[in-house]
Amino acid sequence: MPKILAVYREKTNSPNREQDDALILEAVARELETLGAQVKLIEPSAISAVNPDEWDAVIPMCENPPALITIGKWAKPLLMNPVSAVFNCYRVNMTPLMTACDGIHPQTEIRAITDIPGKTAPAFCGEKGVWIKRGDVHNTCDHDVVYVKTWADSAAVRADFESREITKVVIQEHIDGDLIKFYGVGPFKWFGWFYHSTPQAREYKFDLQTLESYAASVAKAVGLEVYGGDAIITPQGRIYIIDINSWPSFARVRNDVKKPIAEHIYGRVAKKTGKTRNGITAKGAVA
Repeated sequence: MPKILAVYREKTNSPNREQDDALILEAVARELETLGAQVKLIEPSAISAVNPDEWDAVIPMCENPPALITIGKWAKPLLMNPVSAVFNCYRVNMTPLMTACDGIHPQTEIRAITDIPGKTAPAFCGEKGVWIKRGDVHNTCDHDVVYVKTWADSAAVRADFESREITKVVIQEHIDGDLIKFYGVGPFKWFGWFYHSTPQAREYKFDLQTLESYAASVAKAVGLEVYGGDAIITPQGRIYIIDINSWPSFARVRNDVKKPIAEHIYGRVAKKTGKTRNGITAKGAVA
């Protein structure tokens, strides 16, 4: 019987999503138990007491460096997602990886917080303005990602970020279009999407296979197998991936995705360890 350890996300990293983050992890845990795994859920604060040799796999939903660094040193368990991929989701690490996926990511620039607004505005700023995003973890509050219409407005963003000891920012061009959320497993094991705000959606036509392919390309570049993100669909149907992250809350698609996630993880564990329900060897197991 595979033994799987699941680590909750830190509550500070789940702004307005504390319950949703916990619910998807717990739902996947129940599905894994149905498949035949033994699963234990713990808070990040309990990681130091874990004996990693007791576990075949670990699901690290946590994001803060102390927890991730500890888990990253564990040699035996399969990590889903890998710690390196979670760190790759820090924006300063993610931006060059996404930029390398040619034509998928908007124009983006990384700067030290001290370089705004004193340094010249990015060439792509223009009349449409830009987005300024904290450079490390994803949102911890509703002003970690800020739209500024003019470069002079970035002074207020700098003051707020510096007050919270944020040292680097990602500046991204504004792309007009429909904002959508997407979720994936595998990649190419399961995929779903919806409009971020249905009442505001203009429902520009786009190719769904292209969206899934673009999301998969970025997920592969970052190293993710369970992921979610944001994309913009322009009036011409062009697709831009603007963000991707490890283990989103999957709130609106929880019931649809919990089983595919569990099956993917179980298959990966079986392939690595040969263990399935009741300890039967699964030499032919495939992910």
